Amino acid sequence: MAKTGAEAFVRRARHLNLAFIFTITLLFIASTATYSFMAMPVVPKLLLYIYGIEIVTGVFAFLISYLLRRRFPVRTSEKLWSYLAVRVYFWSYVLLSIPFCVAFLFYIFAGNLPALIMGYVISLCGLIIFRPKKGDVV
Repeated sequence: MAKTGAEAFVRRARHLNLAFIFTITLLFIASTATYSFMAMPVVPKLLLYIYGIEIVTGVFAFLISYLLRRRFPVRTSEKLWSYLAVRVYFWSYVLLSIPFCVAFLFYIFAGNLPALIMGYVISLCGLIIFRPKKGDVV
């Protein structure tokens, strides 16, 4: 049975999603392996700021990704629909990875594992929630 262009595209978009998940998971595992070398004491007030930044960037990333998906629906009847769809999916995944990027940068400077775990979980949940579905491409 031949696949339509939309079905093939959704399959490729799922591969892009899995690539983002694999990348942040690989960075997370590599970071946890170096925890004994990176661990440093951190002021609790700074931790609260970092947690807040991660949560706020996570909320904004979820909101913007949702709006991107609703504002630019992918219709196969349009010219260059595949280009638009790739652009929407890619930037959505980049935005959803920002909480992990914030946590990773803080981990590099301060070696705080709970902040890294929190950023990883927020980004991973976003990437799983916004995984491509068959109904995304109409």
